[in-house]
Amino acid sequence: MGLATIGLAFATVGFAIGLDSDVFRNVAAILLLLFGVVLAVPLLQARLAFAAAPLGNWAGNFYSGKREGLAGQFAVGVLLGAVWAPCAGPTLGAASMLAAQGRNLVQVSFVMLGYAIGSALPLLILGFASREALTRWRGRMLQTGAGGRLALGVILAVTGLLILTGADKRVEAALLSISPQWLTDLATAF
Repeated sequence: MGLATIGLAFATVGFAIGLDSDVFRNVAAILLLLFGVVLAVPLLQARLAFAAAPLGNWAGNFYSGKREGLAGQFAVGVLLGAVWAPCAGPTLGAASMLAAQGRNLVQVSFVMLGYAIGSALPLLILGFASREALTRWRGRMLQTGAGGRLALGVILAVTGLLILTGADKRVEAALLSISPQWLTDLATAF
């Protein structure tokens, strides 16, 4: 929910103060590219982790006694949303664009709510998983995570480059031309 809240706030505030949607698009593309490169290159991951360690320590100390209750959990969720915001670009890009243009804000809110629920479900499942099961799966999860991090990094970097060059629109048009009609109808129904 924190991610959806931040995304909607940026989009609507940007529209309200007259920021151009192309600025949002280019900034998001650059962030996707940068985070993709960091995810794909282990040395950069280590350097970023080292550079961000003081901020992580501060946040850990700040939130250590404030996780109790609904307000504390909401604050942690907003912080988590702020950290995950750059990774949600492909999913929330279209919704943010609509919000930035001031159109379909109810629909945009539902898209962002859907994303928030979808991203929260795995965390909820992990939260309910037993410590013993997580301990057993730890090795496999770390191994899968390393490969997934590389794949995600490449996907984010390529997506950022496509957006910056405008090639994403050509890819979208090509995919649309070969997609079955029922899929196009489903994608445009909401």
